[in-house]
Amino acid sequence: MSSTIIRLASSNKCAFNLKISAIDGSLHEINSDEGTISFVIAGAVNFTLNQGRLNYLNSIIETRICNSKGEEIMRELEYKLANEINADIIFMDRKFSMDKKLGMQIPKNSIGIVKDFNREEVNINEEPPWITINKEEDLYTGYYKITSWIFRYETNLDNLELLQCLIYNLSQEPIPEALGYNYPLFLADKLVKYYRDKYAKVLDFTSNKKLSRYRDFRRIVEHVRRFV
Repeated sequence: MSSTIIRLASSNKCAFNLKISAIDGSLHEINSDEGTISFVIAGAVNFTLNQGRLNYLNSIIETRICNSKGEEIMRELEYKLANEINADIIFMDRKFSMDKKLGMQIPKNSIGIVKDFNREEVNINEEPPWITINKEEDLYTGYYKITSWIFRYETNLDNLELLQCLIYNLSQEPIPEALGYNYPLFLADKLVKYYRDKYAKVLDFTSNKKLSRYRDFRRIVEHVRRFV
């Protein structure tokens, strides 16, 4: 499949006033006598983007405790949060083409950034920053490289000029470990991992003390939730 390769530059400035929401999830699992018990968390970090300036508004956290593997619950919780939130643009760490097949409802004006894929398939020798654009059914897809790393994106956003502006402007924060990824999603990832790690201490305590019944686990987690 041929791709349109677009060079990005400082001219790709976001002369827009938008509310941006970045959504991510995480989970922690332990094994009990009743099977796998999971603590699942989804979080949203909300910003305004005005004339290229990103301003933090607030963050939202939702959690679930389930007596099963948590991957599917995490997916559902992320999409529940995404479809309930009021934002002009939603970023998710999700592959929309796959999630649609699993029955997920992709929110309008969403951009999914994919970190894990076979980068050897991307044979582009252009110096960054650049972005490629393809049309696959009802999604625009492609790859981008802003600094040192290539990422894949999938979006139902029809405004391709805005797409280029957002990819360029929101991937340039001076945080070395972000590697040109996406700053709002980078912060959403840190948010959910922060709360996941707080609860992980409770989960591990539960496991070590052999409080292996699901109701014991849930009771302890609910108690800690009130104080975290």
